[in-house]
Amino acid sequence: MTDPAAVQWWCSALGATWNWEWQPYPGVWLFMLLFAAAYWWLARRLTAGADTTRTPWRTVAAVAGVICLWLTLDWPVGKLGAGYLASVHAFQFVMLAMIIPPLLLFGIRPQAVARLAARPRLVRVISVLTVPFPSMIVFTIVMVATHVPSVVDGLMVSQLGSFGLDMAWFLSGLSFWWSLLVPVPARPRFVPLLRIVYLFFGTLAHLFIAMWLLISRYPVYATYELAPPFTGLSPLDDQQVAGGVMLALGSTFILLSVTIVFFRWLGVGAERDEPTAPDGFATR
Repeated sequence: MTDPAAVQWWCSALGATWNWEWQPYPGVWLFMLLFAAAYWWLARRLTAGADTTRTPWRTVAAVAGVICLWLTLDWPVGKLGAGYLASVHAFQFVMLAMIIPPLLLFGIRPQAVARLAARPRLVRVISVLTVPFPSMIVFTIVMVATHVPSVVDGLMVSQLGSFGLDMAWFLSGLSFWWSLLVPVPARPRFVPLLRIVYLFFGTLAHLFIAMWLLISRYPVYATYELAPPFTGLSPLDDQQVAGGVMLALGSTFILLSVTIVFFRWLGVGAERDEPTAPDGFATR
């Protein structure tokens, strides 16, 4: 285990007794500063001179996404998830892979999307990184691989390993959700029915992982089985809570997303003359 007295730049498993003394994580702060600055700068650059007064919900989503990303990575959530509670670790996964990416992508205003579409070189790069079904496969592989016990136990004891795991969830989540929320590049063949299939099969693995954690008779992660006690929960109880978090929070969000796609599809069918401006969960 890492020396508890050493300064940490990212949350990882230390094996030290938990206490509520605040701990700084400079790497998290630097990452959040750079990410928030880049996100704000791109938004400002792509909407310069455009009327953005009609997108309050997108502003709320963008701010919520940045704040949730920070809270998920920093103390105390990051520290608890890295080396104390499998349930918090599961919460981090759902947030970083399934909830924060769509919040950030929905926060991109239509005016920015329109200007982004006018940059062919950037569109070509985005099109390679966000092809729907390869993105779905990569997302699933990342999801499964990062829940293998040997991988989790091997990564969480290292700051670099813990950072890599968090980034794998976050970046694969951005790629997975991009084609659902940002219509750049345009994919006319990615019709609503395919979007629903994409959402279902792209997140199916998380249901199996959740059920595996719920029904396992023994703790599957040594990191959390051997962690210093934090609550009255046994490691097995905590693991079952982790499965419940993935099942309840993750599945609820996916079901909500599928419902939005379905009803927007119905709305387009009922009103063929609706504007074609880019929008979240676009159906065109």
